[in-house]
Amino acid sequence: MIVAALALLAAPPLLDYLDEIERRAVRSLESIRRAHTPEEAAAARPELRRRLERALGYKQMPWPPKPNGRVVGTVRRSGYRIDKVVFESLPGVPVPGHLYLPEGAGARAPAVLFYNGHWYEASKTLPDHQAFAIHMARSGFVVFSFDPFGQGERGVSTRDHRRVSSLLAGVSQQGFAEYETQCALEYLLSRPEVDPKRIGMTGASGGGYNTWITASLDDRIRAAAPVVGTSQFALQIRFARENDWYHAAEHCHFVPGLVTFADNHELLAMIAPRPVLVINSATDPGFVAGTVIDYGRGLYAAYGMAGQFGYFNDPSSGHGYQQRKREAAYGWFLRYLMDWGDGSPAPEGPVDVAPPDAAELRCFSGGKRAAGPGMEEFARRLAAGIRASGPAVPSAFFGSEPVRATTPTLNGQSEQRLAIDVDGVAIPARLLRPAGAPKGLLVTVFDAGKDTLTSDAVVRRARERGWSALGIDPRGIGELSTDKRGWTAAVSLLAGDHFVWRQAGDLLAVARAVDAAPEFARAPLAWYARGDNAALASVYAIAEASRSGPPIGAYALREGFVSFRQFLDRPASNQASYRLLEKDDRETRFTAWDREIPFWYVPFDVLRVFDLPDLLAASPARGTVLHPIDGDWNRMSPAAARRLLPRNVAVVETEPALMDRLLQ
Repeated sequence: MIVAALALLAAPPLLDYLDEIERRAVRSLESIRRAHTPEEAAAARPELRRRLERALGYKQMPWPPKPNGRVVGTVRRSGYRIDKVVFESLPGVPVPGHLYLPEGAGARAPAVLFYNGHWYEASKTLPDHQAFAIHMARSGFVVFSFDPFGQGERGVSTRDHRRVSSLLAGVSQQGFAEYETQCALEYLLSRPEVDPKRIGMTGASGGGYNTWITASLDDRIRAAAPVVGTSQFALQIRFARENDWYHAAEHCHFVPGLVTFADNHELLAMIAPRPVLVINSATDPGFVAGTVIDYGRGLYAAYGMAGQFGYFNDPSSGHGYQQRKREAAYGWFLRYLMDWGDGSPAPEGPVDVAPPDAAELRCFSGGKRAAGPGMEEFARRLAAGIRASGPAVPSAFFGSEPVRATTPTLNGQSEQRLAIDVDGVAIPARLLRPAGAPKGLLVTVFDAGKDTLTSDAVVRRARERGWSALGIDPRGIGELSTDKRGWTAAVSLLAGDHFVWRQAGDLLAVARAVDAAPEFARAPLAWYARGDNAALASVYAIAEASRSGPPIGAYALREGFVSFRQFLDRPASNQASYRLLEKDDRETRFTAWDREIPFWYVPFDVLRVFDLPDLLAASPARGTVLHPIDGDWNRMSPAAARRLLPRNVAVVETEPALMDRLLQ
């Protein structure tokens, strides 16, 4: 959050920039034109699906899916059996699953695809999930339940739910989930016991959300029952802010650009009029359906099929797939996949479940298998085949008009603190002047914040040479640092934005406003960034400045990354992250087990447009890089850095060499 010291600045803050991010997301949601009739829903559906498919990126994986499932064992129980199945999603990525079949199953029974939400240790063997599958099998249904990445026999690994590197190539975390769901669906449909025209889907939490996504994209899902996975997105964004969206430990809900074209209402409109039962709990504040329930009732009534949309609230238990929720789903699937009953809850009765760690339920021989290596290898291979198409400036953010700031009042004192309004957010800055007319203006941004200006040797040398130094703290850095980095990155991604671009806009707007002052009319401008965040934001700013100003004569980037592709080349860090943990608890769930690339550094699908060297190549300024880092956060050799950087950027090895090039 913005620290209290901001209140002491010359101008009061206008908006907390976290409020600004949330307002932007809410405005996007409010601007969506909603379908209220069958005709409007039919007209909107193709474009909604196209945009959702692109945001997920799952069709960049081997398509159509060929899961090559095989039965590796069978467990026989009273009234049903379990075929233990292993199928392949990505190359070299096996997925274990349990196919529950009614006793004496012949051909063409209705089937339900069960997506296990984020229950890391047990997943498909969680007692509540077993109970659902057992009861349904005894009722004549086939049920296929499998372990998502990082869970059950593929876990414990929260890290596998937040692999951000694939975002660079246009694949979101939910894209991996959707692809594995499609593989599981293909396997389910391949079984001779299954009627392909009577397929349902359910799951709780992330499984409920995945049910929404899959049913909205795939008409083969004939009936759906999302459980504690339904929310009005603005309410979810607001609730998740306080806890930093659970420290952004799981990225499956962070679909790039989603809130610019869809709320949960649009997911429902893509499914309608196929039967949907929303199962939520009034004691589960993370998933509040809000207006989607009334919207669904109105839309289905417009179809003349009001009975095919239902809502069940379980106030007796919160987040999970407890018995009352299961019973609601049983009745729904009996009605719409078996044409039995009226869709109201059906009693469960006694169900004997196995211990979650029962050896007879294991599909993998030889122990658990991590999905992480295969997911990362896919991302690397996909990115390797992508070439930037331009333009060299990230105009998608900056647009045709540059970001503007209010004009500051400069007082000529040796040190002046400023608060400059940039798009309604007060950006703090610190201006240090030499004695006499300045020979130049050195714009600086440090990860350590503007208040470390005077301790930096480069800034001291500039002042000794008669330069003024302007330190800027863009949103997220220094005085504007935040403990909501996960939420900030997530909401920015959902809104089709990128937080570091906003930082660059802050830097440019403040630099323009100060550089336009009469005292700097004839003075050259140089730019100095220190730290990985500061350097990344500065690359964007330097590239945009070549188009819209201010005119930068020279720049220096210190201790930063030089290519997005370094985020994919992390042999030491990724190897550490593949380690599976024995158990799930809050301490390990919210811990990064390697030195991850920060989530807010990674823009979606950026490699198709530009890489960092492309931006630097477009700048006419004299560029210098000192002590760049690689994907494992190690200092690169000058030779390695030169291989990545364009020819117009020099790599130096010492601070004096940086000073000479920057301030000449």
